[in-house]
Amino acid sequence: MDSNKTLQTAESVKETSREATKYEAEAKKIVETLGLKRIPIGAKFSAHAKPSELSPKLSICKALNIVRRKNLVLTLSKENCSCFGGKHFIGMEILSLEALAPAVATTRHRVYESTEAALSSLRKQPQPVKRGEFFTLGPLRKFETAPDIVLLFVNPAQADRMLGLISFKGAKPFMYYPASSICSTITNVLAKNGPEINLIAMFDRKAGKWSANEMILGMPFRDFEQGVENIPKSGYGTFG
Repeated sequence: MDSNKTLQTAESVKETSREATKYEAEAKKIVETLGLKRIPIGAKFSAHAKPSELSPKLSICKALNIVRRKNLVLTLSKENCSCFGGKHFIGMEILSLEALAPAVATTRHRVYESTEAALSSLRKQPQPVKRGEFFTLGPLRKFETAPDIVLLFVNPAQADRMLGLISFKGAKPFMYYPASSICSTITNVLAKNGPEINLIAMFDRKAGKWSANEMILGMPFRDFEQGVENIPKSGYGTFG
């Protein structure tokens, strides 16, 4: 019995190693094809995490900023996510829209002129659902199992090319939600089960010191892999 368990564990380790190598190769391929300045980021929900894996208290946008600059892996939970809006949009602690609306009509995150205008807009947008107790962000090449979402930091030309690769077998229209916070991209990608362009809201862009021509393209991991697979088939993969 013990020998069988040992064999199963060894096979599991081999499989994990193969997957990790595959994700690293896919990330490298997209970086080279699109000429990205920053590596692809993976995001994954899970039911369990070791205490040693948890990050210091951070907002989602700050965590993402650290990951993109320092190539670290960060895991957040309801307890160590410092932004109630972030906890809402990743489904850790979902708020009523009546509770959320005032936050986006205040000086710090003033997207709307009034709470009433915020409510009118938020009611038309995708709503989060709980998907796990923990949320991990990190470089895709460091993932050992498939992430739920991949985030690319792109300029308009790179976004166009990646969307072209994803939609090689047939394009589907998608809606952009104006003035969306970075963390809302997580909700939107999962709710639509498709790609999402986030132009980075004014307050997020200022706080994160994002380049003026930089945006975020989020997508389900399935779409990311489809884009990689389509590189040799599409003109968007060979464009100079």
